[in-house]
Amino acid sequence: MNLLQSRWIALRKRMEAGAARTVYVLLAPLPRRAILALAGGLGALVYLCSGTSRRIAHANLELVFGATLSAGAKRRILRRSYRNMALTALDLFWFSARPVERLRQWVDLEPMEVEALLRRPCLVVSAHLGNWELLGQALALAGLPLASVAMPLKNPEVDVLLNRARSQTGQRILPRAGALKAMLGILRNKGCVGFMLDQNTGLHEGGEFYDFFGVPATVSPVAGLLAYRTGAAIRFVYGLPEPGGRYRVPDITGFEVPAASELGRDAALREVTTRILREYEDQIRKHPECWMWMYKRWKHIRPGDDARRYPFYSHSLETP
Repeated sequence: MNLLQSRWIALRKRMEAGAARTVYVLLAPLPRRAILALAGGLGALVYLCSGTSRRIAHANLELVFGATLSAGAKRRILRRSYRNMALTALDLFWFSARPVERLRQWVDLEPMEVEALLRRPCLVVSAHLGNWELLGQALALAGLPLASVAMPLKNPEVDVLLNRARSQTGQRILPRAGALKAMLGILRNKGCVGFMLDQNTGLHEGGEFYDFFGVPATVSPVAGLLAYRTGAAIRFVYGLPEPGGRYRVPDITGFEVPAASELGRDAALREVTTRILREYEDQIRKHPECWMWMYKRWKHIRPGDDARRYPFYSHSLETP
């Protein structure tokens, strides 16, 4: 990288950070109805203008639903999915202005659900479904000692702003790199760790191939490993959008991991990861408009598999 490129990258990062601060200032005083209207407009604009991401989203939707949905129904799902993504992004800024007041007003979370999570160490498993950003903040505000794993952004200044918003109500943010040791310590001290497993984890990062909607995808087995080593329970928690701009946290479900004497390490990891993926499949089928379809979930083709099973964007592990 030459000096000119280096200076341009530094300037671009400062501009991105400045834009993020400006958006925060502009959105913070707006009423809720204005945020919803902006999300609708922004989601529609991105859907119309982002041809590549729309192709990815359509390919993913086709893989999951195939001929069980009409073309019109699939388009409606994707438009709503883009709106949900836009609202998630805008809400990260809007709720950051007065987090305690706005979370209590707009997020429905029953205290009994949080009390159930406090009874023992647990792995709070969510997905990029609904508003995952507000979910962690709402759980922390309700008294859950939650630490969540987050992938750092390429722009350090924006990453600081984002993590400041995430941690305003007491949520602890763990960088993805080196998070395993920290998570083990938290769980052994009867805390709770939150993370999402519906994105690609490369084989070089410890990912393994599991069937997801019938097609292999690389998934992190970290939930099974943590549960096996600490005895923590698995709990599924989501923040789903409601009419009028509210969010609802449905009844929390989950399962206990069989004792180490009943299952070996590898079997425990596979059983836990498989059960999490089946839960994801159920929730995505129930709430398809809330999932992030534009992500390259089936990024890698399992060695030896027929490439025709995979979306157009998938590639073998031998190619970039």
